[in-house]
Amino acid sequence: MNKNKIYKIIKENEIEKIKEIIKEINEEKNKKKIIKYSIKQKVSKEIIEYLITELFNNNNNNDINFKDKKRRNLLQISIINQSKIEIIKLLITKGININSKDKKGKTIIHYLIKYLKNEKELIEIIEYLISNKININEKTNSNKTILHYACEYNSIQVIEYLISKGININLKTNSNETILHFACQNNSIEVIEYLISKGININSKTNKNETILHYACKKNSIQVIQYLISKGININSKTNQYKTILHYASKKNSLEVIKYLISKGLNINSKTKWNETILHYACKNNSFEVIEYLISKGININLKTRWNETILHSACKNNSFDVIKYLISKGLDINAITNDNETILHYACQKNSVDVIKYLVSKGVDINAITSDNETALHYACRNNLSFKVIEYLVSKGVDINEKNKWNQTLIHLVCENNPSIQVIEYLISKGVDINEKTKWNETVLHYAFRYNPSIEIIEYLISKGININSKTNQNETMLHYFFENQNNPSLEVIEYLVSQGIDINSKTDQNETVLHLACRNNLSIEIIQYLISKGIDINSKTNYDETPLLLACEFNSFEVIQYLISKGADINAKTDYNETVLHLACRNNLSIEIIQYLISKGADINSKTNGNETVLHLACRNNLSIQIIEYLISKGIDINEKTNRNETVLHYICRHNPSLEVIEYLISKGIDINEKTNRNQTALHYACQANPSFEIIQYLISKGIDINAKTNQNQTALHFACRNKPFEIIQYLVEKGVNINEKANQKQTLLHIVCQYNSPFEVIEYLIEKGIDINAKTNRNETVLHFACRNNSLEIVEYLISKGIDIYSKTNENETALHYACQNNSPIEIIQYLIEKEIDINAKTRRSQTALHFATRFNSIQTVQYLVSKGIDINAKNNQNETALHLACRFNFFQIIQYLISKGIDINAKTNQNETALHLACQNNLSLKVIQYLISKGIDINAKNNQNETVLHFACQFNSIQIVEYLISKGADINSKTNQNETILSISIKKQNENIIKFLLMNDMNIYDLKQKQITKQFIQLFSQIYSINEDMNNLLKSNNQFSDLIIQSNDLFKFKVHKLILLTRFDNNELTLQKFINNCYQKPKKEIEIILNFIYTGFYNFDKFIDKFNSKQIENENEKEKQNENENEKEIIQNFIKEIGIETNWIENKKGRKGIINDLSKLYKENETKDFKIIIEEKEIKIHKLILIIRSELFKGMFELNIQDSSNQVHDYSRKSFETINQFIYFLYHDKFNNIEKEKEKEIILEEFYDLKDYFQLNQNSIIDLILKDLKN
Repeated sequence: MNKNKIYKIIKENEIEKIKEIIKEINEEKNKKKIIKYSIKQKVSKEIIEYLITELFNNNNNNDINFKDKKRRNLLQISIINQSKIEIIKLLITKGININSKDKKGKTIIHYLIKYLKNEKELIEIIEYLISNKININEKTNSNKTILHYACEYNSIQVIEYLISKGININLKTNSNETILHFACQNNSIEVIEYLISKGININSKTNKNETILHYACKKNSIQVIQYLISKGININSKTNQYKTILHYASKKNSLEVIKYLISKGLNINSKTKWNETILHYACKNNSFEVIEYLISKGININLKTRWNETILHSACKNNSFDVIKYLISKGLDINAITNDNETILHYACQKNSVDVIKYLVSKGVDINAITSDNETALHYACRNNLSFKVIEYLVSKGVDINEKNKWNQTLIHLVCENNPSIQVIEYLISKGVDINEKTKWNETVLHYAFRYNPSIEIIEYLISKGININSKTNQNETMLHYFFENQNNPSLEVIEYLVSQGIDINSKTDQNETVLHLACRNNLSIEIIQYLISKGIDINSKTNYDETPLLLACEFNSFEVIQYLISKGADINAKTDYNETVLHLACRNNLSIEIIQYLISKGADINSKTNGNETVLHLACRNNLSIQIIEYLISKGIDINEKTNRNETVLHYICRHNPSLEVIEYLISKGIDINEKTNRNQTALHYACQANPSFEIIQYLISKGIDINAKTNQNQTALHFACRNKPFEIIQYLVEKGVNINEKANQKQTLLHIVCQYNSPFEVIEYLIEKGIDINAKTNRNETVLHFACRNNSLEIVEYLISKGIDIYSKTNENETALHYACQNNSPIEIIQYLIEKEIDINAKTRRSQTALHFATRFNSIQTVQYLVSKGIDINAKNNQNETALHLACRFNFFQIIQYLISKGIDINAKTNQNETALHLACQNNLSLKVIQYLISKGIDINAKNNQNETVLHFACQFNSIQIVEYLISKGADINSKTNQNETILSISIKKQNENIIKFLLMNDMNIYDLKQKQITKQFIQLFSQIYSINEDMNNLLKSNNQFSDLIIQSNDLFKFKVHKLILLTRFDNNELTLQKFINNCYQKPKKEIEIILNFIYTGFYNFDKFIDKFNSKQIENENEKEKQNENENEKEIIQNFIKEIGIETNWIENKKGRKGIINDLSKLYKENETKDFKIIIEEKEIKIHKLILIIRSELFKGMFELNIQDSSNQVHDYSRKSFETINQFIYFLYHDKFNNIEKEKEKEIILEEFYDLKDYFQLNQNSIIDLILKDLKN
């Protein structure tokens, strides 16, 4: 019968109708679904009883104790659905296990406390459960007892009842929360008073160091707060993040609570670990009355967070106009910047209205301020999808619309990131934003649009503006790849439109992924997959990892898609590079039994193994597949005892990854070896104790004879793993079963070391010590448990260990004391205070000469640094690298600590073993202009050199900070200083390809001839070919730095071909030079003379002065050199005669019309000769080849000049390089009359094809000389 019809009948709650259809239900899974559905529908007790009897064979416990995916049994499901007590009792009488736990370790009693709100009924059912032997002290995986739940959800009567039944009131959760912490969240004074009367520690803290008062302030209950303070609770206690109760109260905006706490003497200026005051919190929450009150009480309004945010930054981030106006009226710095150089305008442009932004601009905020990522406020406005009015306003105020951020993203890229508006895009384009600009990763704005499900309107508009639809990123991703990768439900209409516009549907990424791979990986609709296949996409295409679309579908897709792909010929036995089949992936990704059965029916190999020797059954067990799937695979003959490369059985897999008692029982019943060990000697019990096991699984494995004392290669028992923050009851059970409590692992770590290392509950430590564990045991590194406790943030445990006699002065092999460890991990200040009160040596040094101050600085704990200095620690102490705390603070950019240490008199010019000052370290790491400015303002030597003769300016260039370079030079940093390796700041910048710094140095006439090394010169030229467009930038550079074009001309790099047209523009623009006379006279001149003149044309064109200079050398007496001198003189005379012949003066470089004359004359010349057979000309006279070469080159140059001279696209430059190489290759063949003798026909075809491409690219007409040559050669 149809399942939906059965459900409909059950919903009607009529037993007679149910009786008519129930016998038709045979399948086990349907029985379970029906009983669950009936309980959820709250049918009558009579129906439930009937269904259990009929469906589960009269109280067959094994059947009726099934669990859902969250491992809840029928009782737990019944309680969630608030069934009546009579139903709960019925289920118990039918054999449901009352001690069964769900995935989180909760029993039915935990569920009852949470969901049953009637106190009388709750107590009644708990009584009933106790009479049925339920364990009242049962704990969840997080160590919560039912009393924790009762304090969170219930009243005093239930709590009193549970305590009267002997429940342990001192148990703590894994987070170290007492029942009092939970009671404070429930806001019940009555419950809190009662618990305190029972002796609960009022000052107990969680692992985060939160007291119950912190919890009370979370709930904003003034009555509870007043009561706790009246009971003497420590009101100044701070959490691990240094938050006071005032911080918690400020988060909740309760003025009443804040006033009360301040009246009790709390420090109003107290700061968190991130230097946030309560005023920062109030500004984040836009609480005007709280802000007014705090300022009236004298709070410091100029304090900044660790990120250098002022309270004004916090207010601007949260869109409160009144608060912003009020704070500015109080004199806050409107242009203050954060560590990332963000102003309040940047923050305002994340979510604010145009009125707020206009107000800030009217108050003088710097509208063009740029962040460390090179972003203006306009970038922020575009990224955060602010209104058109905001963007229009910022543009109207002169924000640079073409400024790109550090990733080369334009404003349109950022607009397209987030639900783009066509109005904004059109506006930005109308204002001149370049729509074809690409990011650092080669993404167009269209790529960005496809990340965010754009409308057809936006796509059509962008394509209409000329964006290349097949443009690819650095990873070879097209727009369609982006669309499929970033959308859960991409529009088929958009896909069809892209295909109609010619997008390459078979394009592959660097990972060899087609869009079909992405469609299958991202579980896209069957319609999209069908469409792609209908368009001829390769269904069996493989990625670099050998993944086919079908393999990916088995990771992420529906049954329908898998069936369709197989029907279309997808290879069912394809394997990934890890040798995973479709079955492995189906099991790894929790696909249904129907899919697994279907794949096997289609011939998928059930016994195939991965490279790790994992069978399908291993993956089914690892991913907690249902017992039905496990049973099915075994029934199909899969080997249950197969092991992986690490010797793991399927029992290891199920115990480690998703422990299921039902599956474990089944596997053991099938004869799997329970004591099998892995390569590391770990048993299934070791694995179970590493996972999140239920108590019952541990009990079951031990009951089946697993070796409880088995040790791994590291000498660890199962108890070592259980002590890593696992439930207390498991630890207790293993100890009671006889596991040796003093067993040490290979590093000599005892159980107590592990417990302190993993922040286990306090009760575990107490228990182990009570059981006689050696409290003074040390690891191989000589660490005591006190070292571990101090590093892991629990004052309560530290105090307890010391009270038990542990040696407070013990040192590790590295000479580290407990104080060193406490300062390593931002431990609460109370631990450090306590240790110093116990007279631990504050100036003790490690083997590397580090003091506690070094550690506190390294871990950026300003509070600890201040406390240690106040207690007399040596502020100028140096480690074995001669580093002071200031060096460390500068290395890691801890500005607040830097300021504090300098204010306390630390030696600012102290040097390390490498002779580096704090400024060297500030310029090497986490470059912060603010830190550098501060250090220089305090008198640090800006030109100090380290052992390698490197100054801070060398470092700034190495780490690519133009802002810092400019600042250092403005402050007198030596620009010409050289390192021991003769490196200048320019040579370093070239090596590091720091484009902005190179531009800055060259525009400021940095001496380019210091670049002596050929490698650097070549790198320099190549770099410039990338970063300089043929535009105003290059023009300015040529004019401002006379050495630059000379350097290009001297080099043999192809870059000179790229810039030749600009050099022509800057040096030869209006020359009346014609070559007609020269060409006419070529026929009469000797070959040698023509070669000299041609050399002048091709070389002297770029720099005539340099070409002439080589002939102006002095007379040389040496005979061998004299001959060369005479040749030079002869060449000089030939060229000077040539200049006279064609009627120009020797100062022709200064003239401005040469380019047009050359082009016009040569263009006329080739037209005159266009009907001639150039093959005959070539054969007639060798001299005519020169004429031909000159014409070909001039024509190509003409084509280039007719393109946009300002065009700086990479495509044009790449083509220029390619064309230069092709021309030279072609000329070589012509000159040597070898073209027709090329042996390989294919090579001929390639040359001809390249020439056709060039012709098309430079838009030459059909009768051009190249066209004629090509026809001739092809014939």
